[in-house]
Amino acid sequence: MDQREILLQNLERAQGKKLNREEFVDEFLKLKRQSTKYRSDKIYPTAASEQPENMKKNRYKDILPFDHSRVELSLITSDADSHYINANFIKGVYGPRAYIATQGPLPTTVIDFWRMIWEYEVLVVVMACMEFEMGKKKCEQYWAEVGGSPLQCGPFSVACEAEEKKNEYVIRTLKVTLNGEIRTVHQFHYKNWPDHDVPSSIDPILELISEIRCYQPDDSIPICIHCSAGCGRTGVICAIDFTQKLLKDGIVPVNFSIFSLIQEMRTQRPSIVQTKEQYELVYDAVIELFKRQIKALNAQEDSAASQ
Repeated sequence: MDQREILLQNLERAQGKKLNREEFVDEFLKLKRQSTKYRSDKIYPTAASEQPENMKKNRYKDILPFDHSRVELSLITSDADSHYINANFIKGVYGPRAYIATQGPLPTTVIDFWRMIWEYEVLVVVMACMEFEMGKKKCEQYWAEVGGSPLQCGPFSVACEAEEKKNEYVIRTLKVTLNGEIRTVHQFHYKNWPDHDVPSSIDPILELISEIRCYQPDDSIPICIHCSAGCGRTGVICAIDFTQKLLKDGIVPVNFSIFSLIQEMRTQRPSIVQTKEQYELVYDAVIELFKRQIKALNAQEDSAASQ
């Protein structure tokens, strides 16, 4: 079976599942039940995050990183540094550390955030929340403003060299300095995504994910993705990017399943794709990506036939 036939089968299956509302809701509720069981039965322990000295580093007490996939910090810049940060590695199509899913930094964890970015040589950071939402602080500002003074985060100096505004997101070119070494990090800041909800259109999200891959085409180093808790909106981006990679490389399996993909990601960080609306957004995005790829393959076929 060629890739076009596989895509057509998967598209039909995904559309059918989404149209059957009862089946669709049951599928998401099954994910939630599994996650509840992980927590109640401690299938994936979270011992590091529950250490007294680390509890204050968690933005939300119910979103604690699983020990088996948590990001450990070994770059020590002062006596105050520890090995803990509320972050998990998420597997990609090719590598076990394609993504770092993390919470929005707290005032006391901004240095830890930059230690993580530096240690794991991250080139791209995706931010899917605002600093303030519904009157509440959701993320500490960890970057400098373009044209402004560099932000000092302990031993790190963070300057914003350029800012490119798109319709729904901003791309910032950050210059990060540690001990005289300068690195470039690109931050993609999606600005119109309500917490626990979904944007009005999927096109800007697909555009953002496509553009991210212009800056980092492979999984050899992780892309860091965060919202406020680092699970809902963050998980949506991970799942869509994962699917986009399968499509780009022409390796979508016959039995591709959005449910199985999110289920697997939820064994790596709790509550990935947190709400039914976010789960539906993943379905909508994947259906659209499949349609676009089928159209492209049909065009290739027509072009080859006319030559």
